Amino acid sequence: MRDASRIVATVLLLALPALAACAPKLPIDEGTLVIALPGSPTSIDPRLATDAYGEQILQMTHAFLIKRDAAGNPLADLAETWEERSPTEILFRLRKGARFHDGREVTSSDVRYTFEWILDPRNRSPHRATYDKILKIEAPDPHTVLFYLKEPFAPFLVGMARGIVPAGSGARGYTPVPGAGPYKVDDFQPDEAITLSRFDGYHGRSPAIAKVLVKFIPDSNVRFLELKKGSVNFVLNGVDPDLLPAALKNPNLVMEEEAGSNVSYLGFNLRDRILSDARVRRAIALAIDREAIVRTIWKGHADLAESILPSGFWAHAGGLPPLRHDFAEANRLLDLAGYRDPDGDGPKPRFTLTYKTSQNELRRRIAAVLQEQLRQAGIAVEVQSHEWGTFFSDIRKGNFQLYSLTWVGIADPDIFHYAFHSSQVPPEGANRGRYANPELDRLVEEGRRELSRSKRKEIYRKVQLLLFRDLPVFPLWVHRNLLLRDRQLAGFTLAPDEDYTSVKEMRIDRQVRGATGKTAP
Repeated sequence: MRDASRIVATVLLLALPALAACAPKLPIDEGTLVIALPGSPTSIDPRLATDAYGEQILQMTHAFLIKRDAAGNPLADLAETWEERSPTEILFRLRKGARFHDGREVTSSDVRYTFEWILDPRNRSPHRATYDKILKIEAPDPHTVLFYLKEPFAPFLVGMARGIVPAGSGARGYTPVPGAGPYKVDDFQPDEAITLSRFDGYHGRSPAIAKVLVKFIPDSNVRFLELKKGSVNFVLNGVDPDLLPAALKNPNLVMEEEAGSNVSYLGFNLRDRILSDARVRRAIALAIDREAIVRTIWKGHADLAESILPSGFWAHAGGLPPLRHDFAEANRLLDLAGYRDPDGDGPKPRFTLTYKTSQNELRRRIAAVLQEQLRQAGIAVEVQSHEWGTFFSDIRKGNFQLYSLTWVGIADPDIFHYAFHSSQVPPEGANRGRYANPELDRLVEEGRRELSRSKRKEIYRKVQLLLFRDLPVFPLWVHRNLLLRDRQLAGFTLAPDEDYTSVKEMRIDRQVRGATGKTAP
């Protein structure tokens, strides 16, 4: 019997290499980075993209005239240098040898074309208002671009962080426009995935990872399961806080957490009969217990917000009165607005509102909590959950009463012009709630012309006080950035605004695992 046992043991030992060879290989074993996004982009054209998913893909596929660091300061990209010849004349000198994915060299004509296309009202670019102070653009030689402004414009350089497309490129719907970034698009299946490969002609350092697959996975449980089994190996802010402990039981996964700058908010339709009353909007804000949501749903991985500018931002107005949960005051304001509770503690509501959100599971859970909290104040809420494209389209069209979104990548307080100036109703801008206030219009226009940062800070303090009074949106919380990745992945820098630019710096470090595939000590 002993000999038989030895024979069986020997056979098993000999078979182990063969069994290992037969085990299915994971994408990381093949040298592929697989990213999961919670939604599909509505566009991956830098002239049209407005949602976070589109912007994050563009950060991998397109080169920008200039880039921005985490503090919003300009950095070189296609433009090596720039010079403000006067407050209304800015010159950019382009690097030589940068090429689009189709092989064409990037020239000043491409830069001029990109911005002139955005400015052409026939193209209905949502970014047109960002550049409406441009008077004309000249391209005196292939590597020099001159911008002439109608008047001094403080946010000008921040706005130049825009992906450049080849001259003559029309809008192609879901067909990608060539970029000049570190990765080129091999295949794009809307609502499913986009496949990228390293662009060997990239003007910067060539990416170490040759293949990137970005999957669009709205279901948080599916994202979690794919991450656990290794078919996804990189998820930034896409795993529900409830699932983090279970994910980290996998020894091949690690988590990184850093402070964020992206602010979620509750949006109101100010053209709605009920929500046009500022007392109702304030009552809704007071009926919401944000602290409870941060504690129970976010598990502490978020911080309360009082402005759409995060607290660390230079133009954030300190000392804004916090809107804390106050059920009694919410009821008093609703009574004052004429919406008295028809039956006291009975089931009849004061009124009914619809709340639109995406199919993201975490967003739906938050919607359910908001629904219950508002019910306690006598406000019935019907939650409508849609796939991302439909949801975002409805919000831009003004087809909502309540909704929630997150501002991503705010680099300048000129966001207040884009989001709240009365002229910035979509498609011109992002005034989705149709807010109109002549005093705010005057202030944000003044803030655009003022070049002194200290004076701009005072202007935007007044803007934030106005918004606190009128509440066209209710800031909810600032997300902390949570990255779950395979232990073998290294080199990604967590930026406050969820920027994906440093994907090109990533590498696969096979030293971190032992020969058995278990995590090395």
